[in-house]
Amino acid sequence: MAQSEEPQRRWERRAPTHPVRVSAETEILATAAGEALNLSDGGACLALQTSDLSVGDEVILWLSFERSSHRVPATGRIVWAGGNWGRPRYGVQWTHRGPQRSWIGWLASA
Repeated sequence: MAQSEEPQRRWERRAPTHPVRVSAETEILATAAGEALNLSDGGACLALQTSDLSVGDEVILWLSFERSSHRVPATGRIVWAGGNWGRPRYGVQWTHRGPQRSWIGWLASA
């Protein structure tokens, strides 16, 4: 069997059917708004209204899911930055197990 040249993804990505709004904070960035383009148990792809983030930056995220009246906290590290289809995009790897994982599971069933 031939091996694929594409790296295997460790986590299944889920594109939200409802918008997931995101606020991101770092030590040097007060707040950057945007949305999650996809989410997984391992991290997220975010489109944010800032180009001030770099690979290796630690971020605190606040995720706003459509069916929740409160923001869900998450922490992560920027593992890739690139592309600019209207807004810069960032790959975030979760650094702590947290409440975002139960909401990501909800996305799969919604």
